[in-house]
Amino acid sequence: MATRSLADARGAFEAGNADASARAHGAVGTVGINTDSAEDSPLLGRLKADEKHRTGLSEYIQAIIFGGLDGIITTFAVVAAGVAGNLERKTILTIGFANLVGDAFAMAVGDYLSSRAELDHANSERAREAWEIEHDPDTEKKEMVEIYVDKGLSHADAVKVVDLLFTNEDAFLNIMMMEELGIMPQDASVVPWKSAVITFVSFILFGGFPMLAYICAADYNKKADLDEIFGIAVGLLALALFGLGAYKGQVIQVPWWQSGLSMLIVGGLTTVAAYFIGDGLSSLA
Repeated sequence: MATRSLADARGAFEAGNADASARAHGAVGTVGINTDSAEDSPLLGRLKADEKHRTGLSEYIQAIIFGGLDGIITTFAVVAAGVAGNLERKTILTIGFANLVGDAFAMAVGDYLSSRAELDHANSERAREAWEIEHDPDTEKKEMVEIYVDKGLSHADAVKVVDLLFTNEDAFLNIMMMEELGIMPQDASVVPWKSAVITFVSFILFGGFPMLAYICAADYNKKADLDEIFGIAVGLLALALFGLGAYKGQVIQVPWWQSGLSMLIVGGLTTVAAYFIGDGLSSLA
């Protein structure tokens, strides 16, 4: 198992500290770390925490971000268009909830079908490559040698690398899939239906934020306007966008405030565009 901390490694690189880089990459016993107490070292403690953090929902970060961001922007687009069109609050809520649930199902189904298709394709190609390795190993090794020669290795070095890799056929197969077909080894812990469910929940959860202000507001027959309720909706939109971005930052290990601000800016520009599109369409009616 690789004994390194990516966060420490990045920090060491930015500081230009070679000793810290060696420690981050787990050079136990070479840079002043007591090997007798390595299990209790702060570095390995942080490593274990990082590994724990990268399990669970963090494996589905793509589904969470796509579902949440699409839910926020899609729902607020309805709210913004309704305000621009001076619709009644109850009409905005009706259209908003119908849009929220319908799009959430569509996103979840699309996520499942695309993930399932990608997985099936990868498994099919892997089975084909495994069959070819079993029945014609020399040709497969020759193809890998050519790939490494194209990458700049001498023919002799490429042969050595391929012969070494071939001692472990599973490893050879994984690398063959990546180098020849551009298909990454499939993570068995990521299940298509789970990804679809997380996409649905993320879409509903984050997409519901912009409508909370109108749910809690009285007088549903009142026509929507650029009033305090809309201002609260904008604030909730900003909170949801920033929170989603901050979570992304935690998972990919960049400053949470930086990731949150980036998400807020990108999502904000999209929702501003949605408002003016709605305003323009209402003026044509």
